[in-house]
Amino acid sequence: MFRAPLPLIVAAVLAAGPAHAQQPIQKVEVFVNSAMVLTNAQGATVYRLDGLQQLQDELSQGLPSDPNKAAQIAQQRMRAMGAGLQERASNAATGIGLATQYGVDRMPAVVVNGQAIVYGVTDVAEAVRLFLKSAQAQDNGRRP
Repeated sequence: MFRAPLPLIVAAVLAAGPAHAQQPIQKVEVFVNSAMVLTNAQGATVYRLDGLQQLQDELSQGLPSDPNKAAQIAQQRMRAMGAGLQERASNAATGIGLATQYGVDRMPAVVVNGQAIVYGVTDVAEAVRLFLKSAQAQDNGRRP
């Protein structure tokens, strides 16, 4: 598991600025890939940014070279996935858009209130704790 050095994490949180430090936590969004294991993510929205690639791989795995047969099998697989297919595709597409909007440039990334980004932490509760600690330090006029 990759863990960013604490100064890097704190720098990312400080980039949010003091105006965001006093806001209560309203939203926590997590940006990861399918290989990353999260802990303590209850209540957070998790976006798997490689979700579209994962879906494509699942749908195309072992397809025959005949395009008609391959299309038929892929359609059967999509039907078998049901609503989960749409949910997973939507999650990945939304996550990619939000990651771009927030300026997320590496994973894992935990975004608090759509403003502060904590990088390199897969324990979501720990990322929120680091955000709160940084916000409290900013409110007290000192760096964490």
